[in-house]
Amino acid sequence: MAATVEDYVLTADRENTVRSYASALKHFEEVWKGLLPTTGKNVARYLVEHATIYKLSTMRLHLAALSRWHADNGFPDPTRAQIVLKVLRGIKSKHARPQRRARPLQLEVLESVSNALRPCWNWCAKLQCAAWPVRQSDQ
Repeated sequence: MAATVEDYVLTADRENTVRSYASALKHFEEVWKGLLPTTGKNVARYLVEHATIYKLSTMRLHLAALSRWHADNGFPDPTRAQIVLKVLRGIKSKHARPQRRARPLQLEVLESVSNALRPCWNWCAKLQCAAWPVRQSDQ
């Protein structure tokens, strides 16, 4: 059976992305009472009203959902309006907290893991297992 364009379009987005976008659009329409299609000024107001409630990453997700909805329905993208971009920069400047970073993996730990997996690599190589790439130096 030959795949169609629609088959690929329907599988282009991950299920989690679809759910996240649907939730963001629901919030915009039902909770905030915004109308779609919308304008850049309305999107800017939406951002301002949520600047202290949501993290910047959440607001960017909401912008992505609004942008996608407008693109999918043939409307101009209000999230690219200058007012929206300026408000977003202002929110980032005023409210954004630095992202927490994971501690770097120490070389000793990485070497320990590598050494612990070496028998697995050798065993898998004997079985000619494609799941475990074995370098010549490991044999």
